[in-house]
Amino acid sequence: MIGAVLVKNANRMMTIASPLEDGIELSFADGAKGLIPYAALPEIGERAALSTMKLPNPYEIILETTQGETVEIPWDFARQYCDASYRPTIEAMAMRGRQTLGQRIRRLRNAAGLSQAALARAAGIGRVTLVRLEKGDQTPRYKTLDAIARALGVGVSELLVEGGVCW
Repeated sequence: MIGAVLVKNANRMMTIASPLEDGIELSFADGAKGLIPYAALPEIGERAALSTMKLPNPYEIILETTQGETVEIPWDFARQYCDASYRPTIEAMAMRGRQTLGQRIRRLRNAAGLSQAALARAAGIGRVTLVRLEKGDQTPRYKTLDAIARALGVGVSELLVEGGVCW
């Protein structure tokens, strides 16, 4: 017996966006629905501040305020309001990414024969910041990654991707 088939990555495709009094109601191709409250959109704040709304493609909503400001809402921001399981899933993925980055930094630091204090000093960051990065508890800014990479004598890509090769 053959069951229902969904479009690949339907969870990324917004199909309907409607402005309501409390927020923007959304529907996705996989049937997920929800409401983005205007309070979650600081540039908008309330229905009266919304001038126009467009859904130019399935991956973003473009809002224009009555002041002429353009606000882009990507599908992944919208999805968290339509699927209660989405945010925890993304947060778990982010945690795994931070932990992987921390392991690479630690491995490179150990290979260079540096203590945490020595690497932190060479990178111009606090030792506690380095500890948090190595544990995966903190997401670094690019400037911090660049400083760590320079102190280790590697490129930023080597911190981010195993073997330092990006495709």
